Amino acid sequence: MAALVELERRVTWAGGLVLRLGHLYGPGSSFAPQGGFGRQLRAGRVALVGDGASMLSFIHAHDVATAILAAVEHPTAAGVVNIVDDQPTLVHDWLAEMAAMVGAPAPRHVPAVLARLVTGGWGVAYMTGLAGASNLLARHQLDWKPVYSSWRDGLTADLGVRAP
Repeated sequence: MAALVELERRVTWAGGLVLRLGHLYGPGSSFAPQGGFGRQLRAGRVALVGDGASMLSFIHAHDVATAILAAVEHPTAAGVVNIVDDQPTLVHDWLAEMAAMVGAPAPRHVPAVLARLVTGGWGVAYMTGLAGASNLLARHQLDWKPVYSSWRDGLTADLGVRAP
């Protein structure tokens, strides 16, 4: 993380633009129904750790492409801009809904103290302590907005099914 923060600092100091992407999903990604995470979810190997209170921000691959094009078309844009959808989501909501959408069993609950033994502190923090990101700067500086306002919309479109 320190290296990424330093890289962002150097880019912005030089007047450049940093695009911070949310959790990337879409065809070919780990979060695609046939991707690595989707397979683990269907196999019942994904657990809800602790209270699942992390707030995750997602972004569809199509929306990333349009954000990159918008950045190219706005060469004076500078700073750090989040490329995320409009609706950050709590892990405990997202996991249950995604499991239902891909035909996976509901994730089992694992207390944080037990999960820490297996995943370490970062794994527990990922599920219980992250804050979502806002795309307001991208909307303002790049005149950009995502086609898929939430991961539900994008995954529904990719699957051709209705959200539960």
